[in-house]
Amino acid sequence: MKSKIKIILKRFFVVISIIFIGMIIYKYIDRNQNENLATYTEKSINSNENDDIENINDFKKEIMKNEDEEEERVESIEIMAIGDLLMHIDIVQAMYDWNNDTYNFDYNFELIKEYLEKADLTIANLETTLAGEESGFTGYPCFNTPDELADSIKKAGVDIVSNISNHSLDKGKDGFLRTRKVLKEKGFEVIGTRDREDESRYIIKDIKGIKVGIIAYSYTTDGYEGGRGLNGIPIPEELNPLMNTFNPYDVDDDLLLMKEQIEKMRKEEVDAMVFYMHWGDEYQLEPNESQIKIANFLANEGVDIIFGDHPHTIQPIDIIESEDGKHSTAVIYSLGNFISSQRTESIGNPYTEDGLMVSVNIIKNFKTGEVVVGIPKYMPTWVKLNIINGNYYYQVVPAIENNTDYLDYYQSIRVDESYDRTFGIVESYNDSVDVWKEN
Repeated sequence: MKSKIKIILKRFFVVISIIFIGMIIYKYIDRNQNENLATYTEKSINSNENDDIENINDFKKEIMKNEDEEEERVESIEIMAIGDLLMHIDIVQAMYDWNNDTYNFDYNFELIKEYLEKADLTIANLETTLAGEESGFTGYPCFNTPDELADSIKKAGVDIVSNISNHSLDKGKDGFLRTRKVLKEKGFEVIGTRDREDESRYIIKDIKGIKVGIIAYSYTTDGYEGGRGLNGIPIPEELNPLMNTFNPYDVDDDLLLMKEQIEKMRKEEVDAMVFYMHWGDEYQLEPNESQIKIANFLANEGVDIIFGDHPHTIQPIDIIESEDGKHSTAVIYSLGNFISSQRTESIGNPYTEDGLMVSVNIIKNFKTGEVVVGIPKYMPTWVKLNIINGNYYYQVVPAIENNTDYLDYYQSIRVDESYDRTFGIVESYNDSVDVWKEN
């Protein structure tokens, strides 16, 4: 009996020992697991903190990189200008479509379209009115052209139109107002005139972050009782504040008014300023005293580019320096006729057949704020004439090409002569300008 009790106690003692040892082992394992978990959690937290710090640093680096890239950004834009759109009646008549009872002037510009389109901004002078059919379509001396002309020059690549010239009042007040209205409806920016006195006399174009201020002016003739006129037509009192004009024979007061516009543009922080001037003496191959005086004044005031027209002939391109030597201004004294019927056959003057497309690059470094205006490049143009069934078909062609399908043998000789005339005039003041040959 005692033996059985001993055996039972012994077995009980063994079971208790096993349970005790098991509890010790469990506590040891549980403690290690907790320690490992804590260590893991701590490591995770530290790891996440490190990752966050790295992410923040990476983000900062990305911001700094973007800022550096922005600061180092350099942009270049191309400004182009063409001369007078002088729409004589024989040009208009040939572009009439009898089948549709409408006009289409695409033919006149289709061979130079590729050059005009490539510029960031192309400016032209409309030396006619768009007064409507009711005013009668006419040529010299009082011009009025169908609205379809605006469609065609828009299609050719023109962006901005100056409608201030000695022909702006050819169809009176109503013709003047309608011309501006039609141009705006066709999608053009219009310079040289404005709708109301509280509107700006200039426009500002922001292209690729480069702000360009652009303004146009025209010379005036004597009007009634000492007032101003255009081609002898007195400017109505209510229209005078809407036009940018100057008196070429007494220009000092007008120069001060131009200076006011320059200062306003400068306050708007433009990067470059462009003046488009209707000035000079007709059929002259060099600028007159008034042109030179105005150009020097504008150079001293910091104007960057001056495009000129009106003489109906090409005049030299020059780079003039301000009196303090701190500023250079590109001056294109006359772009000549872009299209007209003036030529050797009609008025005995071959120089009126020649024109220019002038391109100037404006480059801005956004890190330094430095703006550089490039040396002008020019593309000589020539107005080709084909007479078909009694109609006179005029077409602007690049004068750098003489071996093309659209020129016959005689025309290829004429275009060479045009190129030589243009080259001899354009670079006579400054040989740093060059012919622009890239499409």
